[in-house]
Amino acid sequence: MAGAAANPLLERFGQKRMQQVLVLAGLLLVFIIIHFATGGRFLTKRNLGIIVSHAVIPTFITWGLVFSFTSGMIDLSIGSIVVLASNFAGIMGLKFGYAGLLLGGLAAGVALQALNGVVFLKTKIPPWVAGLGMAMIYESIGAFYSNMAVRRGEMVVSLGSQLRGLGQLPFNVLMLVPGLIAVYILFCRTSIGLNVRAVGSDLRVTKEMGINPNRAKFLGMVVCGIFIGLGSAINESYVGQLLPRTGLTTVATIFQPLTAVLIASSMGAIFNLVIGVVIGTISLSALFNALTLLGVPSGTWQEVVLGILVIAVTVVSMRGEEGVVK
Repeated sequence: MAGAAANPLLERFGQKRMQQVLVLAGLLLVFIIIHFATGGRFLTKRNLGIIVSHAVIPTFITWGLVFSFTSGMIDLSIGSIVVLASNFAGIMGLKFGYAGLLLGGLAAGVALQALNGVVFLKTKIPPWVAGLGMAMIYESIGAFYSNMAVRRGEMVVSLGSQLRGLGQLPFNVLMLVPGLIAVYILFCRTSIGLNVRAVGSDLRVTKEMGINPNRAKFLGMVVCGIFIGLGSAINESYVGQLLPRTGLTTVATIFQPLTAVLIASSMGAIFNLVIGVVIGTISLSALFNALTLLGVPSGTWQEVVLGILVIAVTVVSMRGEEGVVK
């Protein structure tokens, strides 16, 4: 009986894997076609390096989102946290070098995500609503800091030509290796990752297992802050100066990481989620790069193409599934 029950499940999993392999093969075929359509400029060694380099920062941010979003903590203030953490990383970097840059980003990312965790869990407001409120607060803090600097006749923190190596090839890509190892261990081999996944799967069963849901969610957000902080430090090194933004414009920052999470989740029969994130962010970076080479304007039609791709990938890869991709 058990074998008979298992066979349909194995068969369904095999079909799902085959569907996702076909989707991935189709995507690779599209990139090969684009390579020839761009006169051989797309799949060159130099351009591939650019694609991977541009995927580094979204990858770290997406790794962070895996911990918060898996537990159901949909935080839309991530973009505003990146702005504040990047600026704080720059301030600390100018004082203490690369160590200050990394530790400054880490400290700001963890502190702000921990604050969000307390606010979300204590107020019991839906996380996406509370996240919008926190985003407005963080944007205002950034604007206040910027205005104060202008009044003093100073600039918002600028690295100039200093500390730029971390955001450039090959060092930014090399950061992916320890990052991948760390997130894999934390998400797949520790109680933090296990509890986060349990909370996101079934809250009732989680409680029966003796797991404290609020503690699991809070720790997930703290770990999220670690990777967002690292991504912010690399981001500050890459851009040199990140000006504060208001009007909830920072919410758009989360779009690409969210899409990468969706792609990684929809490819779960092929890749572990952590590795799937890397595939997702690099694929998105390649897509934007290809569209740019083809002359498709950014900010309009590139987003249209991206939206169509995400829907197509999700529909095909999750065919036959009930519910939604978490």
